Amino acid sequence: MCPPHVFENSEGKAQILNGKSFPQPPLVWRVAQGELKIRAICENRRLKAETALAVAPFWNLSDDGGVCLGSMRCPESASVGSIDAWERGFYESAFTHANVGRLTRHKGGHDALWARLAGTRWPFPTDALIRLPQSLAQFVKGR
Repeated sequence: MCPPHVFENSEGKAQILNGKSFPQPPLVWRVAQGELKIRAICENRRLKAETALAVAPFWNLSDDGGVCLGSMRCPESASVGSIDAWERGFYESAFTHANVGRLTRHKGGHDALWARLAGTRWPFPTDALIRLPQSLAQFVKGR
């Protein structure tokens, strides 16, 4: 479970989800030169270089997994000691917009997926993730 999300946008989409906690997919985070990129992992197990990645099903992410920093409080460091601060900054920022066309394979899309998961303790349905032709090694190397 993660801290409650805050959804803000001009259309009022997903505001019914504000303040709720959600199960999260397994994620991999990359911070380089002040930029944060996030990908989802299809299976919650120990990673290998060839582990296939998926789209992280969140607003504010671009095609390459880059986070639109907007209201996010970003740590100045990319050290191991700043991992918690990067996570906190991401989850405590306002989720305002979708930057890509499709974020999930869930039948009802992004809003329906998170509405279904709101306040539950279910495991995240990894079958809802959109698999990518990108491995962990490629992601870590910035490709």
